[in-house]
Amino acid sequence: MNTIGQTTQLPSYYCTENNVSIQFTLSSSAHSASNPTSSCSLQQCNVNLTNNNNDNCRSSSTPCFDYRTINNISYCAPGILCSILERCDNITQTCSSNNSVCVINSCCSPQAVCLPFSATYMCKTGWVSTGNMTNARFGHTASLLSNGKVLVTGGNYGGSLNSAELYDSSTGNWTTTGSMTDARQWHTESVLSNGKVLVTGGWNGSTVYNSAELYDALTSTWTPTNNMNNAREYHTASLLSNGKLLVSGGFNGNITLNSAELYDSSTGSWATTGNMTNAREYHTASVLANGKVLVAGGYNNGYLNSAELYDPSTGTWTTTGSMTDVRQWHTASVLLNGKVLVTGGWEVFDLNSAELYDPSTGIWTTTGNMNNARYVHTASLLSNGKILVTGGFGNSNYLNSAELYDPATGIWTTISNMTNAREYHTASVLSNGLVLVTGGYNGITGILSSAELY
Repeated sequence: MNTIGQTTQLPSYYCTENNVSIQFTLSSSAHSASNPTSSCSLQQCNVNLTNNNNDNCRSSSTPCFDYRTINNISYCAPGILCSILERCDNITQTCSSNNSVCVINSCCSPQAVCLPFSATYMCKTGWVSTGNMTNARFGHTASLLSNGKVLVTGGNYGGSLNSAELYDSSTGNWTTTGSMTDARQWHTESVLSNGKVLVTGGWNGSTVYNSAELYDALTSTWTPTNNMNNAREYHTASLLSNGKLLVSGGFNGNITLNSAELYDSSTGSWATTGNMTNAREYHTASVLANGKVLVAGGYNNGYLNSAELYDPSTGTWTTTGSMTDVRQWHTASVLLNGKVLVTGGWEVFDLNSAELYDPSTGIWTTTGNMNNARYVHTASLLSNGKILVTGGFGNSNYLNSAELYDPATGIWTTISNMTNAREYHTASVLSNGLVLVTGGYNGITGILSSAELY
C-alpha cells in the first residue's frame, strides 16, 4: 500500500469461494483491486484518510478495500466472500441486522450485500474476536478439515480433556462434537489423506499414552485404531507424500525417545522405522518439497541444535547441518521458496533469533531477528508467503504481540497486538485466508476459551 512519501511492495490477496479462486491483484500505482470474473474494481483504502470510516485503516499485509453504501458512506474492510453474506433488501438497501451495513460495490455485483461491522474492525486493528470455544483449553491441537471447519481436541483445563469442538468460519460459532476415548494433552493431531483425523499419544495427567484414535467428520465420531509401539508426548507427526504418517521422538514418561514409527491408514497399523540419530522432545518436524522430513532442535538432557533428515524411500535418518542456536519450543515453517524458517525457542533464556535451512545445501543461515524473544508461540504461512508469528512467552511476560516475516527481505515487522496474551495456543490458516487463534494460557486470565481472527 502506498502512503505519502512511502512505497512498499504489495502482496497479492486471494480469497476462496466454493472452490472458485478469486484473485485480487493489487496495483501500487492505482491503489486498486479487481476481480476479472465480475469486472469489478475496488479502491484500496488510503491509510491517510481522516474522514468517514477510513481514518484508522491500517497499512499491513492484508489489503483493505473501500466499500460504499448507497449514500456514499465509506467503510474499510478486507476482501469478503459473497456466499457467506446476507443480501440487502433490494428496495430499502438495508440489512435485517443492526450489526451490518449495506454496501453496493462489494464485487458481489449486481447484488448489494451486508458488510458486518466486525469485518471493519480487522482493518483498524488487524484482529477481531470471534466466538469463544465451549471449553477453555491449552496444550490442545487444531486442524483444518476438508469442509473448511477447524477441529480442536483435548488440552488442559484443570485436568486433561477428551472433549472436541468445531469452528465454523461462516458463522463464527463453535459446536461440540464427539469426545475422544482418552483425555489427552501434548498429543498430535493430523488430517490424513482420506480426510480422517488421527490423534496420537499425549498425557492425561498421570499416564503417557501409546493409544491413537480417528475422527470421522462425516459421523462426528471417534474410533480407536491400533496403538503406537511407543507411548509418547511432546512428539511430532508428519504426513508423508505416500500417505503414511511419521511420528518421531517425544517423551515416554521415563526417557526421551529417538524412535520413529509409521501409521498406514489403509491398514490402521503401525510399523517401526529407522531411529533418529538423536533422541529429542520439544523439537520440530517439517516435510520438505523433496518429500524428506527435517527434524530440528529439541531437548535431550540438554538443548539441541542438531538436525537430521528422514528419507521415506529408505526409512533411514541422516544428519544434516546444525542450527546456529540450540533451541526447544521453537517453530519451523516451510516457506514458498522451499526453505525452512525456524523462529525463537528457549536455550536457558528465550530467543528472538531466526534462521533458514536450505535443503539444496543442507546449510543453516541466520536471518533477521524477531522484534520479540518468544517461545511456545505459533507460526503460520500466509497466502502471500509471509509468516505470521503470534504470542508465546518472552522477557518474563505472556505475549499478545504478533509480527510478520517477509522472506523477500528477511525483515520482521510488528503488527497490531492480539486481544489476549496467550501461550500454548493454536493458530490455523482458514480456507478464506484468515488465521484463527484459539485458547492458550496467560498468567492474568488463566486458561483461555477465547478465539480471534487475523
